[in-house]
Amino acid sequence: MKIKHWVGSAALVTILGFTSIYGAPVQTVHVDLQSTTGMIPSALQQRMQASVQAATSYIYKGKEVEEIQAALPSYEKATMDIVDRILYGYTVKGVAVHVGETMDVNIQIEPYGHVMKSVETTIHYGNLSPYGKQLVEKDVGPISQRLEQILLGSSIDALHWVKPIAQKTVRNDLEGSLPEFTPQVDIVGGETGQVMVYLVPNGDSIHRTDVVLQSNTLPSAFFYTMRQYYEKKMRDLEGLPIQFVRRHQVMIEADIQKELNQSRSVTQFGITIAPQLEVGSDTKLYLQVDSSKYMIRGEGYLDMGRNTDSVGIRLYTGVHKGPHTWYLETEFLPNSLHWKFKPSYVYQFSKDTQVGYQYVSPHGRHKAFLRQDIGNRWSLRYERDLREKENEFAIAYDVHDYLQLEYIWKDKDRWLRLVGRI
Repeated sequence: MKIKHWVGSAALVTILGFTSIYGAPVQTVHVDLQSTTGMIPSALQQRMQASVQAATSYIYKGKEVEEIQAALPSYEKATMDIVDRILYGYTVKGVAVHVGETMDVNIQIEPYGHVMKSVETTIHYGNLSPYGKQLVEKDVGPISQRLEQILLGSSIDALHWVKPIAQKTVRNDLEGSLPEFTPQVDIVGGETGQVMVYLVPNGDSIHRTDVVLQSNTLPSAFFYTMRQYYEKKMRDLEGLPIQFVRRHQVMIEADIQKELNQSRSVTQFGITIAPQLEVGSDTKLYLQVDSSKYMIRGEGYLDMGRNTDSVGIRLYTGVHKGPHTWYLETEFLPNSLHWKFKPSYVYQFSKDTQVGYQYVSPHGRHKAFLRQDIGNRWSLRYERDLREKENEFAIAYDVHDYLQLEYIWKDKDRWLRLVGRI
């Protein structure tokens, strides 16, 4: 096989399977961007450096090394002019190009005028209550410190570079800790930069709140002041996103429980109060109030659709010991001016289920009964008169803390009862 070689001043050509080189093209371009003041935020530096990287790669990549080397001053001047136009707010003070297949482009920049020396951050929570702001603040975290890292040392005239970085950084920081709000960032330049972060709620918000106080052992009227206090406290949740409150539900319930545990009635009279939130567009706080020692409760009723003894007043007094309750039900019937006394025993079989026995005097009747709660407002009741062999069924709905509707049917009769609780 014959091989011919031609050697010239600018090229070496090898034929029949060997490499052919006319100079060498630039493969990659690396940019190093530095400020003459030594002050430039790293996030801003990276963004400007990426823009300059794209521009210089367009200029140099693919061109032959010897060609660039031969006209290096012109290339450096062209690079300086292009970068100067890109980096608004900064002046290019010098460009040094190190030619090779991997090129290094060193660029020195300087701010037009003043730079930010301090940052004041204000977070706007809209119409949220002080309690709502307190809950949100726990999730906001060190946003002001992050903004200082982005802004301190940047040119006042380079806000169009800084704003997108600040917006993206704040959103990324709050994406995991505060997903129910969308942050909007506005910046006013100056040696003391003013940053406003606006938190805009996402999704559906709480429109109305209510407090439901329930007690099987004590008059609800005793806790009227407590209910008023928590009605005001729950109104502080209005305007917050529903998902935000659901995410903080356990913490809110724990805070309320801590307050309740420190109250005088709990510490001195053995009363237990258990809070439970039902979060939605209409959010409710249920307070289950019970005494671990005593039972005292009163109510009056009015029957509709019944002619005999349609009005009655009842008083319950008794004691607790674990799941066992012994009490006396005293009933007065104004229509007939009769009194009934019913010594009773109840066993709390589970949180929602009670079974018991009752002796009715002066008639000498014996009754067995079962009560079953269904959710927060509905309940069922079954009674069996052991002497007369009669059955009584009832389904009840709690309209609110002081009023209950109960539909009752017996073997040969049925009626609607309105019960008012004291």
